[in-house]
Amino acid sequence: MLTISVKQCIFIDLPTEEIFAYISNLENLVDWSSIVATLTKASPETMQVGATFQGTVHFLSKWLALTFEIVEYEAGRYLAIKSTSSVSPCLCCYQLDPAEGGGTNLSQEMTIQHAEGFVKLSLPVVQSAVRRQLEYDLFTLKEMLEARIPTSRQVT
Repeated sequence: MLTISVKQCIFIDLPTEEIFAYISNLENLVDWSSIVATLTKASPETMQVGATFQGTVHFLSKWLALTFEIVEYEAGRYLAIKSTSSVSPCLCCYQLDPAEGGGTNLSQEMTIQHAEGFVKLSLPVVQSAVRRQLEYDLFTLKEMLEARIPTSRQVT
């Protein structure tokens, strides 16, 4: 197994709590993640460590049925989920930090255990694809949230 680790950051002109409330509802991933096709809660737990979700993702021309589990949860600040059933297990972490002057700096870090032979691409190509996908997804999230919830700086 080869390890791919990618981190992307973006500024979103909204309070940290509002962004966290949206992204911590993992079923919202289908609206802003370019690879998540379906995702539904599979466990009775509230949004906390141990809660599980079933989903389907499409990445590098492969369809995968995955189970995700919340492995870290700090309300308003940090969320980490990992896939618990896949040929290429992954860990996805979201960290939200209030920005000076308002808004939020959001970082997303993804670590994938890439099984050799899973896709016929070199490690640098896969890593570049993951980097582009995260960048695109964070930009989509930013555009969606800032258009949906006006802030004082957007009102003229």
